[in-house]
Amino acid sequence: MARTARLKETYGIYYIYQASSAERPLFGSDEDRSYFLEILKRAQKKFEFKLYAYCMLSPNAYHLVLDPNGSDLSSIMKSINIGYAMYVKCEHPLFRDRYKSTPLTSDEQVQNQIRSIHQQSSSVYNSYCHYDLKHPLPLDWISPLTKESYGGTSLTGGDQKVQDLSCQNCITTFDDAESLLIRIAKEDGKTATELLKDKACRNQLIKDFRRQSTLSLKELGALFGGLSESSVCKILNK
Repeated sequence: MARTARLKETYGIYYIYQASSAERPLFGSDEDRSYFLEILKRAQKKFEFKLYAYCMLSPNAYHLVLDPNGSDLSSIMKSINIGYAMYVKCEHPLFRDRYKSTPLTSDEQVQNQIRSIHQQSSSVYNSYCHYDLKHPLPLDWISPLTKESYGGTSLTGGDQKVQDLSCQNCITTFDDAESLLIRIAKEDGKTATELLKDKACRNQLIKDFRRQSTLSLKELGALFGGLSESSVCKILNK
C-alpha cells in the first residue's frame, strides 16, 4: 500500500519526533550528539527555520520544536536526517520510519510540548540549558518565543508574551531596542534615521532584532520607521 503524501508544511510550529531503528541507537556517544548539533545548526542557517527547543539526551530518539518559517519542513528534515545518516554510515537503516510531525496551534500546546521534552539537565544536548533561569546557557541559534510565533494571536489574552519560555539575554523592551539601534547607527557615524534609509541594512537589522528580542511585529514596525505589521512580516519572510 502506497504511503500517504505529507501536506506541504511551511508555516506554524511543529513538534518533531524521530526514533532510531532497532539495529543501532541514534547516539552512541556525546561525540555523535555534538555532530548532530552541528548538522542542526547548518540546516538552520540554510533554511532559516526557527528552532524553539531540542532534546537528544536519549540514545534512541531526538525531539525538536520548530517553525519552518517559510521553508518546506520535509526538505528541512531530509537535510538533517540524510546529513546525520551519512556521518553514522551504519550498515542497516538508521531511522525507524519517517519522522513524526505534530502541529502545535496554541501557546499552551507549545509550552506543554517544550516542557514534556525538556529534562532538567544543564547538558548542551538539551535546550533546557537555555531556558533554565538559574543557570542559563546562551544559545544564539534558539529563537525567542513570543505570541507572534502563533500567528499574531495569544491565547493567554491581551498583549501578553510567553515570558517563561522567552530567550535569555534578549532585548525585552522597546526603549532598550531603540537605544541599541541608536548605538549601532552612531558606530556607523550616522543617526538612526540616516541608517534606516539604506533598505538592505534596515531589513537585515529587522531580522536581527527579531531573532534577538521579544518585540512584537507592531513594535518592530514602530522602531524601524513606522512600518506596518504586514510590511515587517514580508521582510522577515524574504
